[in-house]
Amino acid sequence: MAAPMIAPRIGRVRPAVRPAGRLRGLWTVVLAAGGARRFGRRKLLLVTGRETLLGLAADNAAGVTGQRCIVVLGAGAGRARRHLDGRRLSVVVNRRWREGMSASLQAGIDALPRSARAAMVVLADQYAIGPADLQRLAAAWARRPLQAAAATVGGRPGAPAILPRRLFARVQQLRGDQGARQLLREPGFAFTAVPMPEATADVDERRDLQVLRRSQSRR
Repeated sequence: MAAPMIAPRIGRVRPAVRPAGRLRGLWTVVLAAGGARRFGRRKLLLVTGRETLLGLAADNAAGVTGQRCIVVLGAGAGRARRHLDGRRLSVVVNRRWREGMSASLQAGIDALPRSARAAMVVLADQYAIGPADLQRLAAAWARRPLQAAAATVGGRPGAPAILPRRLFARVQQLRGDQGARQLLREPGFAFTAVPMPEATADVDERRDLQVLRRSQSRR
């Protein structure tokens, strides 16, 4: 049965943390601009536990990079922005969201300050990814900061992923709905692999929401 679109039960906002010294140049870019065509409605405003998927992703990012976080909105940006009130982050609206994830990634990268050394790209509907997963990814990147780091499932890379500044120009050449995955899966592309089976869990269709609810009922 489809979930009702109810107002989120917002929990206490987590205080922004100060990133450790080696992570101070790391920013998070949360991609939350899609129109949820397959799901059929604004899935990121659905409540999971005490929080919306969008709010959960923003809070998880804060657990690693503090207020150094950019959330990229697109479809339904006005309503989505209200659900981020009270959080110390930046919001960018991607008017080109219909062009796919690559356009949203480009909007987030464009909004980064010159002091940013790398961008941790997070998909807002990956509900099983928690702060500990992102911290593990960030630690792996910090050991080789000139190289990308990416979550892997079965050896194949995807999001979340960290892209160092030297790859930002490559991001601007991406097209379509694959985002950073296009770069990570190029033949011979070097990156630090971080096994993360949780990265397979997301909400694309209604049946995915049922899986999410079952996982919550077991907690």
